[in-house]
Amino acid sequence: MKKNIIFLITLFLSVLIACDNDFLDTKPKTEITAEDVWKESSLAEAYMYDIYFTFQDAGFTEELQASATDEALFTHGREFRETNAGAITDVNLGWFGKTQSGHQWARLYRNIRSCNDFVENIDDAEFDEKYKIQLKGEAYFLRAYFFHRLTRAFGGIPLQLKVTQLTDDPETFLIPRSSYTDCIDHILSDLDEAADLLKERTFDNTQKGRATLAAVKALRVRVLTDAASDLHDEATATAKVPIFASYPNKELLFYTNGSRTERWNAVKIAAKDLMDNPLGHAVPDFGGTGLSVEEKAEAIWEFFLEDSPDHIFSRYFIDTKDESGTKMPIFNGPSGYHAFGGNTPIQDFVDAFEMSDGSKFNWNNPAHKAAPYKNRDPRFYATVMYDGMQWIQRPSDYFAADPVGAIQTGYYQLDPSSSNLYPGMDTRTGGGENWNATYTGYYLKKFIGPAGGDHRNKINAVFPFIRLSEVYMNYIEACIELGELDEAKEYMNMIRESVGMPDVTTTDQIELRKIYQNEKRLNFYFEEQRYWDVRRWMIAPSAPGLNSLTGIRVTAMLKSGVGKQERYEYDESRWNYTYNVIPITQEGRKWVDKCYFLPIHRDEVNRNKNLIQNPGYGE
Repeated sequence: MKKNIIFLITLFLSVLIACDNDFLDTKPKTEITAEDVWKESSLAEAYMYDIYFTFQDAGFTEELQASATDEALFTHGREFRETNAGAITDVNLGWFGKTQSGHQWARLYRNIRSCNDFVENIDDAEFDEKYKIQLKGEAYFLRAYFFHRLTRAFGGIPLQLKVTQLTDDPETFLIPRSSYTDCIDHILSDLDEAADLLKERTFDNTQKGRATLAAVKALRVRVLTDAASDLHDEATATAKVPIFASYPNKELLFYTNGSRTERWNAVKIAAKDLMDNPLGHAVPDFGGTGLSVEEKAEAIWEFFLEDSPDHIFSRYFIDTKDESGTKMPIFNGPSGYHAFGGNTPIQDFVDAFEMSDGSKFNWNNPAHKAAPYKNRDPRFYATVMYDGMQWIQRPSDYFAADPVGAIQTGYYQLDPSSSNLYPGMDTRTGGGENWNATYTGYYLKKFIGPAGGDHRNKINAVFPFIRLSEVYMNYIEACIELGELDEAKEYMNMIRESVGMPDVTTTDQIELRKIYQNEKRLNFYFEEQRYWDVRRWMIAPSAPGLNSLTGIRVTAMLKSGVGKQERYEYDESRWNYTYNVIPITQEGRKWVDKCYFLPIHRDEVNRNKNLIQNPGYGE
C-alpha cells in the first residue's frame, strides 16, 4: 500500500511539472485578497459587516455596563469590584479592560483601521457607484462613532487617519494624542462627510442595524453634548478636581471652541434639526391619559422588547443565533426561574422613581416606608422586579413551591407559633438556584421577556445605541443650560405625560437640572448612558450609588389570628410587611476622581513613547 501512495504522489508531481506554469500560480478558490474586496460589492459589503461586528453583543452581554455605575450590582462580582472601588490602574482597567465593555483601545483602533481602508480604497472600487457611496458613508460614520467612544473614555486620543503597513517607518506608528478639541472637530468633520454620503439612507430604505442619515445627525448631537458638558470645560472641571488643575496636558481633557453658551446653542440647533425632520423616526407614545398605571407600565415594558421608530441606531438579535443578546432573560432573570440573576437594580436606583403624583419617594415618610412599591411612577413597574410582583408561571420543578408565579425576594413567617422565616424562592437562601440570586432584593424587568414563558429560551431582541428620545433629552438639557426653562419644561413634560407622570412646574434652574438628570436616568436605564452622564455632569462624587451600596430586606409576619400556612404567596390580608434598606457588602463602592477618565494601558504606553497618560494614573 505504501508503494502505491508513493507512486501516486510522484505521478501527480510529474503532471504538475509537465503543465503550464500558470497552473502553479492559480489562486485557491477559498482565498480572497485585499484587491478582490474592491472588485465585488458583495465582498466589500461583507467587509463592512465585519466592522459592524465590533458591536457584537452590544449592551446585552452577560456583564452589563449598568453594573459599572449606580444602576446595578453584578451578582457574580468579577472585575466590577475593582471598577466600582476606584481601584483601576494603568495595568488593570477592571471591567473596561474586557471585550464585553466595548471600549477596548486596541479593538477600537483595529476597526478604525478598517474604516480608513474603506475611505482610502472605495472610490476606486469596480462596482456600482450607489454601493460605493453607501459604504463610504458608513465608514465615515463608524470611524466617528469609534473615535467618539475613545474620547468618552480617554479624552484626546491619537487620530489614526490612514492605513499603516508593517513596512512603514516605525515612527508612523507613534502617533501622539491629539487635543480633545481637535478630536471632537475631526469627529464632526467625519459626520459631515457621512451626512452627505448617506443623505438618501433612511429608516425605511436601509437594512436594520446599518447607518442612516438620522444616525449621523443623532450622533452629532451626542458628540456636541459631551463637548459642552462640565467635564470638558476647563474652568468648571479644574475647580472641582484637583488632579485636573495640576495636570500639565489640559488640552487632552478640555474643549476650547467657543463659549459655553455657543456650545450649548450648537447642541440645541443640531437636536432641533432632527426633531423637526426625524426622517421616519418618532418618539414613543405610551397611550392616552385614560390608561391605568398598570396599562402604562405594560406598554412601556413591551416597548423595549421589540423594534420601534424611536430606534435610530441599534443592534438586532434573533433567537436562531447563539449570541449574548438573545440571552437577556437567563442572564438577568430571577434565580427561582433557573436564571442567573446577573445585573440587579440597586436600592438607590429604585428610590429614584417618583410617586405617581410627582412627589419624591422618601424613606422618612411613614406611608412610603410602609408600602414602597405602591403608587409609583409607571416606569418603575416596567423596569424593576420586586417582592410580590406578579410574573410568569414557575418552571415545572419549582411550580409546587410557588404555583402563583410572583417574585419572592422576601422572608416570610409561615407558622404563627414560630419566629422562623421562610426564604422566598428568589433569595440567596431560597428554593431556587440561590447561588444566582440577587443580593439587592430586586431583578431587572426592562428588556426581559421570556420566550415561551421560560427564561432559559433564547429571544429576539434589539439593543438601542441611539434613540430619538435621546435627541429630545439632549435638546432639553441644552435649553436648561441656556436658561430657557419654559422651553425645556415644554418638552420634558411632553415626555413625562407620555409615561403618565404629572408636569414639572419649577422655575428654578438648579432644581430643573436635577429633575432632568433623574429623568435621563430613568428613561435610559441599562442603555449604557448613565456611566457617561454621571461623569460629564460631574455629579459622581455626590451620587449615593457610586459611593455606597444598598438593597432591601422584606419581612412578612403573619397577622394576628391567621393560622399556619402551607406555602407563601404575597397577600396583605394574611401578612404584615416591613421594608428595611440594608447595606450590601459584595462591593466597596467609592468614587475616586481619576475615574472621570480611563487610563491608557501601560502596554500601549510602552509601545508608543509619544502617549501621555491620563491624570491620576501611572505615577
